[in-house]
Amino acid sequence: MRVRKALLALTIVALAALIAVGAAIRLLRPNPVTPAWVDEYDVTASAPETIAPGTVIESAAPKGWSHLVIKSLPRVRPSEVEHVPSLPIVGRDLTVRMVAWMFTAFTADVVQEHQGDQTRYRLRAIGLGLGTNVNGRDVVITTATAGQHGADMNAIKRQVLDTGYRIQKQAIIPVHGPSFALLDTPVISRCGNKHRTIRYRYALLVDTKTGSLDVLLWLLGGDGGECNDLTRAVWIEPNCIDPAELVPDPEEFKGNIPSDLSFAVDKLPPYRLEMAVPPELRELVGRTKFTPDEARALEAGLRKLTAEARP
Repeated sequence: MRVRKALLALTIVALAALIAVGAAIRLLRPNPVTPAWVDEYDVTASAPETIAPGTVIESAAPKGWSHLVIKSLPRVRPSEVEHVPSLPIVGRDLTVRMVAWMFTAFTADVVQEHQGDQTRYRLRAIGLGLGTNVNGRDVVITTATAGQHGADMNAIKRQVLDTGYRIQKQAIIPVHGPSFALLDTPVISRCGNKHRTIRYRYALLVDTKTGSLDVLLWLLGGDGGECNDLTRAVWIEPNCIDPAELVPDPEEFKGNIPSDLSFAVDKLPPYRLEMAVPPELRELVGRTKFTPDEARALEAGLRKLTAEARP
C-alpha cells in the first residue's frame, strides 16, 4: 500500500512539473505580432471619388489632383462611320457627333507627408469623372451642374451623360494601400464578334521617395471570365490621352435606339510597354477579393515586374 501511495505521489509531482513547464514555455514563447503594414491596406471594396464638376481637364493633372492617369476622347473610328445605323429623326451624323460629345477622366492624387526628418509620398485618392467641351475647354459636368458651367444641354446629351455616369459608378477599388491601389472599371469592349461589358484592372504604384506614379493595366474580363487576359499587362503612358476609337454593332441598335453595347473599343489605351505577367503572379492579378497579405504580395510582385522592365 505504501508503495502505491508513493508511486501516486510521484506521478502527481511529475504531472505538476510537466504542467508548470508547459505554462512556462507558453509564457516565454513570444506572441505572434501582427505586422504594422496590415492596417495600411484597405481591402474593403470602395468607390473612387467623383471629380468635382467644373474641373477643367486638358492634357495634364487638373486642379485638386497630382496626376492625370487617362483622359479618353471617344470617337467613332472613321472607317466605321458608314456602319452606324441611320436612326429615324436623329440620323447617322447626329449619332456620331453625340458619341464624341463626352470625354471621360481618370485622376490620382499623390500627397507629400513628413515623417520626422523624412518626406514620403502617399496615394490619397483615385477620381473618375465625365465632361464635355465648353467654350474651348474640357470641363467635368453632371446633368445637375451642366448649366452653371456653361454646357448647352438637350434631352439626348442628358441621356448620354447619365448613361456614362451610370456605367462609371460600377467602378470599384478592391485594394487601397499607402502606395498601391487597384481600380476595376467597366468598359464596353469588342469581345470576339460581340460587344460585352468587361472590366479593366488598373494598378497604381507610387514611388514613395519621389511621388512619381506608374500605372499598369490588364483585362479582368467579363463576369464569366470571358475575354480576360491575365498573362500580360501594359504600362500606361503618363498623362495618357486615349483617342478611344469606337466600333459600332448594328445589331445593338434595336428598335432604332442605341443600347449600352452599341459602341465598343477594340484597343487598349496608349501604352509604353507590354509585359508578360509571370505564372506565379497570375492567380493574384485575377483576384477580386484580397487579404492584406495578398495585397502586399501583389504590390511586391508588380513592383518587381516594373523594376525588371524599366528602361
